[in-house]
Amino acid sequence: MLKLNEEVCIGCGICESSCPFAAIEMVADLPVIGDSCTLCGACVDSCDVEALSIETAESSGVADISEWKDIFVYCEFRGGVLATVSLELLGIGRTLADIRGVKLSAVLIGSETGDVADTLIGHGADVVYRVDTPELAGFSEDSYTKVLTRLILDNKPEIVLAGATAIGRSFIPAVATTLNAGLTADCTKLEIRKEDGALLQTRPAFGGNIMATIVCPAHRPQMSTVRPKVMKALEFDSARTGEIIDVEIPAALGESRIKVLESVVSEESNVNIQEAEILVSGGRGLESEKGFALLKTLADSMDANVSASRAVVDAGWIPYPHQVGQTGKTVAPKLYIACGISGAVQHVAGMQSSETIVAINRDENAPIFDVADFGLVGDIQEIIPKLIRKIEEKRGA
Repeated sequence: MLKLNEEVCIGCGICESSCPFAAIEMVADLPVIGDSCTLCGACVDSCDVEALSIETAESSGVADISEWKDIFVYCEFRGGVLATVSLELLGIGRTLADIRGVKLSAVLIGSETGDVADTLIGHGADVVYRVDTPELAGFSEDSYTKVLTRLILDNKPEIVLAGATAIGRSFIPAVATTLNAGLTADCTKLEIRKEDGALLQTRPAFGGNIMATIVCPAHRPQMSTVRPKVMKALEFDSARTGEIIDVEIPAALGESRIKVLESVVSEESNVNIQEAEILVSGGRGLESEKGFALLKTLADSMDANVSASRAVVDAGWIPYPHQVGQTGKTVAPKLYIACGISGAVQHVAGMQSSETIVAINRDENAPIFDVADFGLVGDIQEIIPKLIRKIEEKRGA
């Protein structure tokens, strides 16, 4: 909360001019704080007489967490499409909400969202806070931060979940900073601690070599971003009912200091290996960039997509959107074929949830065989052509 010491204030008006969100108006030589304030601290920094201050739970000596309840899930909507991680988060959110005995609320921000709110209710939400306005058609970090922050302050959820996507990683940390809340990124497991109801947030640490469980016992909200494809979405239930609340926001919250001049969608950005049912993945064992031509032939024969390990992406053999692993994408296809991939822990962290894993490697001691359901030891250049012929024979028959 932004506090004013009227006895110290000299009415200079510098705070009004320094506010990037036009949230301060001078009235009778005193600053009046409006609803669009995001607690960014710009006015505090500009005040030479220190008449303004931000009071948090820490600074006031009070951390009253009893006022905070319910669970928020930020459901990413961009370009007319709902991100699938949103439904996955509603799945785990439903589990957590049932344990806590609270409501599960979805936050939908964007423009022309159509019947997406009904979809969110069918996948587990009790309430949908819908902010649908043309000003929010294009994503901008500052406007989305202001809107989500305002919704959280108004409704006080004890837990806030978001996807660890490019969008989530872009503005959720800003929301957490504004709220003076902790944020655990890239979580792979979420649980409730029975004794006090705290959220146990588990994520890989030290390059994936250990799993760390993080707790924020004294502050709310508890915030986490979750990697796509690590949680399971609930089946859509058309019989579920819920409440859709259309939220009207002050004009200042929808305004952005960022102006998008042009949006260009490259062909590479449309590579969505996270939605593929079959992935053929290549590593250093392919020996050169030409090895991916062979993998592409195998993938075409199976109606599959091509993915890769970080080593070959760093080498420039294939673009980043194909990368699987801790620094790439987390995938969970029905079939994952690892070709020439050694099986470093960072890569395994991104594909170990696959239903069936087939490993092809000339090194019989490669770690990838420890997680594989089926293993083929031998030269990729010999095995893959034979595999392609067998697949084509079967499909032809």
